[in-house]
Amino acid sequence: MTRIDFVGRGLLLSAILLLAACSTGSIKPTPPPLVGAPVVNVVDPGNLVVHTLPIGAGNCQIAQCPSGNRLVVMDCGSKGAGTQDWDAGKVKGYVETLIDDKSEITVSISHPDEDHYNYIAPVFANMKVTSLYLGGDWSQYNSTFQDWVKTQRIKSAAQVNMYTGFYASATPEPGLSCWKPEHGGSSMQVASYILGVNAGTTKNDGSMVVAMRYGDFTTTFTGDMTQATENKLQLPDGLKSFKANLLTGAHHGASSQGSNSVEWAKATSPDFVIFSAGLRYSHPRCDAVDRYTTVGAALPEHEYFCGNSGTGENRKTTDNILVTDSNGLIVIEADTHGAMKVLPVKF
Repeated sequence: MTRIDFVGRGLLLSAILLLAACSTGSIKPTPPPLVGAPVVNVVDPGNLVVHTLPIGAGNCQIAQCPSGNRLVVMDCGSKGAGTQDWDAGKVKGYVETLIDDKSEITVSISHPDEDHYNYIAPVFANMKVTSLYLGGDWSQYNSTFQDWVKTQRIKSAAQVNMYTGFYASATPEPGLSCWKPEHGGSSMQVASYILGVNAGTTKNDGSMVVAMRYGDFTTTFTGDMTQATENKLQLPDGLKSFKANLLTGAHHGASSQGSNSVEWAKATSPDFVIFSAGLRYSHPRCDAVDRYTTVGAALPEHEYFCGNSGTGENRKTTDNILVTDSNGLIVIEADTHGAMKVLPVKF
């Protein structure tokens, strides 16, 4: 099993991720306490770092390249309804701790649902975005986002990648990958692949699914992937399988439309699962979470909320499952051997 370390383990054993049940009968999580020493965010962290921001009912994730002063953003939007009080302004402040005036930023949007992109324009308004990867139909993005893209093309000469019909990478996508400067040039340090985009007939079906490989470590970002998406994903030569050391649960942990299917859970066999969810729709759904019970238990005991028909439950576990609305900001560092650390961050 891939090793997973929890920095500040002694403190967390007694204080990690407390939740409270509300008195109305439905159970809602409360923010966890801040524990451990704050992490100093540096431009080149030395390993791949995945930041999952607790923005409520939506998704906002950032892959911070090991070197090369580069961020790869995987969606950033929310419909609110969360416990962590992270709006677009707070997201912008956090991103600013990860960059300087020489940073390069790629923005990838899985599909044109606003809970996956409506923070992009306000957060990255004054930042240099060099590449854009957009799933779905351009006409389905709102005018604010379209205007921001047009501005980035002029101001930053941003390269915009969109696709007519279904597409999957045969080779690594340069703008989604990480590059290590060396000998006056650069070499690929993290290889990223689009496993599929624009499948099926709905926006969710068309979600862009991206896998990033860093040595023996792989992380996969799923957007609002459904069964129709899963059925069309293609495995490039650069990946041995769909196995993911770190997996973002699809569709905020929904079980509708075939999201988070038993077959997908088995194919990915993740060592660690993150669900980005708020209070809307009782995400993640308990039955969807349960399909990932094969993950190895390595975390200290903690709690997370999952929902079912009309109600939900707070679960106490040591499984490698974290939910943004229950557990707050989730920052995971991975090395080339597949070992992961969950970093304590105070922001």
